[in-house]
Amino acid sequence: MAELDHWHPVLLADELGGKPAPVRVCDRELVVFRASKGEATLGAFADVCPHRGMRLSEGCVEAGRLVCPYHGWSFAPNGEGRSPATPAARPCADAFDVVERFGLIWIKRRGSSATFPTIDVSGYHLVGKTRHRADAPLEVTLDNFIEVEHTPEVHALLGYPRERMPEVICEVTSTESSVRVFNEGPQKALPRPLYTLLQIEPGDIFIDDWTTWFSPVYTVYEQYWLDPATRQQRPNALRIAIFFVPVTAEQTDIFAISYALAPPWERYGLNAFAYLLTRAFVVLELRRDVTLLGKLADKKTELRGRTLSRFDKPLGLARKRIESIYRGRG
Repeated sequence: MAELDHWHPVLLADELGGKPAPVRVCDRELVVFRASKGEATLGAFADVCPHRGMRLSEGCVEAGRLVCPYHGWSFAPNGEGRSPATPAARPCADAFDVVERFGLIWIKRRGSSATFPTIDVSGYHLVGKTRHRADAPLEVTLDNFIEVEHTPEVHALLGYPRERMPEVICEVTSTESSVRVFNEGPQKALPRPLYTLLQIEPGDIFIDDWTTWFSPVYTVYEQYWLDPATRQQRPNALRIAIFFVPVTAEQTDIFAISYALAPPWERYGLNAFAYLLTRAFVVLELRRDVTLLGKLADKKTELRGRTLSRFDKPLGLARKRIESIYRGRG
């Protein structure tokens, strides 16, 4: 399965404690564990003991090794095993590469040459990390996140008003490995306190500029506001990286890492409150997307036969790159 050759986030780092954690990626059951504190001591295996098929995620970690609860066989993070009843045996677990970065736990098939995804966060401040599960296939889930036509109806805060959607500029460009979408239009109305928090004004222009990459499948969003009279950028901006991880053919995990360009609330003395509020509205928007995806009547990934709009051009471009880059099908 070529998909497992790419790096995938599978857990928030703080979800992985002292016990092994079962995860599912691309319909493959795996187990992740910490041998001890620190990035270099993570392990990830197929969630099945090579001895008699027990789920290793039901075991425990002792002395830096994952111990099977059936017969006590144990495995080091590199997969090398021991059998207490047969010391001369040299069992081996099906091990995966695993690292902890950006506050997430990532895995890929051992030995694959995939490079780790890049997120430039210089000058930005971490707002938060979150994970959601969408009841929709990878392509259908990604569709929702690479067009803005849904924002008037689905998004509570970030997006464009329905009556002004004809004014929204949507420019799509692509390379062999990426698809970029630039959107510009009037920001929908917000509760007054949010204008203060974001350092923007009613009537500002909202820019939603993102690029999607396909090893793994993820999108990095640049979101900021312009003064409509001067077209000068407002002081604040958001940078959000969203990773789309197929769990099964019908479910997709969404991992989002959110950053703010600068803490716009410093001058108001509301650091903790504003930090939590900013994180909360990012989570709110993602939950609304996930809820919408779960209500779709037709979740087929085929686009042929659908009536598409000017905002849907990225959908076909993304599918081609998912097939060629992510799934390796030519």
